This record gives sequence, C-alpha cells and structure tokens, in this order.
Amino acid sequence: MDVLNELALAMKLREINQEVISSNIANINTPNYRCKKIDFRKEIERILTDRDFKINLKITNSRHIRDEVKNSSISPKIEECDTPVIGNDKNNVDLDREMAKLAKNQLLYNAYVQLFAKRIKMLKDAIIQGGK
Repeated sequence: MDVLNELALAMKLREINQEVISSNIANINTPNYRCKKIDFRKEIERILTDRDFKINLKITNSRHIRDEVKNSSISPKIEECDTPVIGNDKNNVDLDREMAKLAKNQLLYNAYVQLFAKRIKMLKDAIIQGGK
C-alpha cells in the first residue's frame, strides 16, 4: 500500500472516530449510556494487513486512472469504554475527557491532511521536474 492510501485510511478512521466521540458527547445525559471508542492502532493494523485494501477515489474525468483493486470496507470495531460510571444515571461519559479526545482527534486529522497535501505536492513537483 502506498503512502497516499495509508494517509487516506488514517483520515477516514479519524473521521469515523470524530463521529463516535461526538455521539458520546451528545449522549452525556442519556441514562445507562456507555461511552464508545475505536482502538485506532488495532484498526490501522487490521486494515493494513488486508493486502487488497485500497481507497477508491471518485472518477470525475474519463481520462482518470481507474482503480482495479478490490476495496475493503472501512468499518472499525466500536467498543464500549471501560471507564467508571460518573453519576447516578449509570452513564460513564466524562465531558472533559471526551472534549480532550475530540481536540486530539481533530489535530491528528489535520496533520494527516497536511501530510497528504505535501505528498501530492511532491508528486506534482516530480512530474514537473521530469518533464524538463
């Protein structure tokens, strides 16, 4: 798998993680709600060991290169957090912890986007240099 696909995978997992964390925050007052999490490292390892994995990019022009590799679905295992119950309603969502996870996840997502853009720029520069 090339670097661009790995970065695309990481961005997609961070996007899904953002939804999970946001759901936890939305359910902070829901009785008996158990917060959810994604084991990011375990999911990356699981997907990267699938040799057929490839992110399918949208083809917007007939001259685009078609992706012939099978696309494995990105559906990470979402687990319950093992944190203790916070209040009498048996809910274990800690707002401070979830907000910190949300901020960290967003920072990492942004870092992956920047790395992706730099890699594209490097490829573009190589193509331009090769054409001279």
